[in-house]
Amino acid sequence: MYKQLLLLTTLFWSFHAFSQTNPRQGDRGFEIQINTNAELLGFVYFLGYEGAQSETEGYSSRTKARYAYGLDVYQQYKSFANSKHLAVAIGFAQNIWLDYFLNLLVQLDDFPNAKLKDDIAPTYYLRFSPKRDSSEARKNASAFIAAMNGLYKEVDFGSYLHQNAGKYENAKSQVTAGLPDNRFVPAMESFYQGHLDSYILVPSLMIPPGMGFGVKYNSGEKTRAFHIFGSFAPPKYAAGSPPDMGFDNKKHLLELSTHEFGHSFVNSAIDQLPGELITATQSLYEPISQAMSDQAYTTWKSCLYEHFVRAGEILIAQNLGNSADADALKEHYINARKFVYLPELLKDLEAYNASRKGSYMQAVKSAMKRLEQKAATR
Repeated sequence: MYKQLLLLTTLFWSFHAFSQTNPRQGDRGFEIQINTNAELLGFVYFLGYEGAQSETEGYSSRTKARYAYGLDVYQQYKSFANSKHLAVAIGFAQNIWLDYFLNLLVQLDDFPNAKLKDDIAPTYYLRFSPKRDSSEARKNASAFIAAMNGLYKEVDFGSYLHQNAGKYENAKSQVTAGLPDNRFVPAMESFYQGHLDSYILVPSLMIPPGMGFGVKYNSGEKTRAFHIFGSFAPPKYAAGSPPDMGFDNKKHLLELSTHEFGHSFVNSAIDQLPGELITATQSLYEPISQAMSDQAYTTWKSCLYEHFVRAGEILIAQNLGNSADADALKEHYINARKFVYLPELLKDLEAYNASRKGSYMQAVKSAMKRLEQKAATR
């Protein structure tokens, strides 16, 4: 179940002795952080699930290479696999998606001193209650956080972070070297007609390679958005050699950033659509349900999020002068990933992008009306 959780959702050291920001980011609109809470969550995944699975199922060499870092950490800490704190944390993970956990964890103080603050909105922990009861949810979320605090202390996770500081510094340096240029944030905000107060990139060694998550939260009148992601390639960290933690791919970082930060704009727009428009187009999910479910998009609304985010990727790439990349993305998404409604959506979004008449929200509504007509003729 915990593996399913992780597969569904598609530098600021938390111990302050290492706190730092990178001055090179300022003109490009990014911060880079290593987030201890995200690292401990990934640690729980490997200690509580993936490590044992690797020993009983006989993973392929490709899978072993992908999970190598986390599996190595598991071998070092497997004596804690029966931890009561770990059992509590895993127990809450059965029916909650990883992006939801991360959206809460980035708002907390760092483990082992985290607690559920009063100013955190219930929406960020309501899923801890199957009944969506806010009192029960708060109690359960607090129990989860307490278990994570306890696990941090039990395994001495701070020592792990210190011992592997060089690897984390390499990850930070690789991401810094591959940052999108200073046109990226203006191009994204111009296309979506929106603004985020913080664009925070969070490379993770404990989140498996290939996974990435876009989360955000509001603090007062400011919106902080995060792209939390595992490495792009299996890391290399043999003793006696400089580490290469697998984040050295500028093009991939640009594409993933466009995608994950795009969710911060797109999801809000889709959520504002009239409910009847979602219902009227629901039948369009059936023909692609298997292909979408295989990618963990198990509802029509999640499928819509992903279609519009990918449309945004294509058009922002064009706006940045990367026409070949835009064409490649379009072909890949439609044919390989089966986002078959992209051509329909792009008709309205391309017209909006070219003229900039009206708002992005109006373009989304127009595109949805087009899908409504398509659904009516099925």
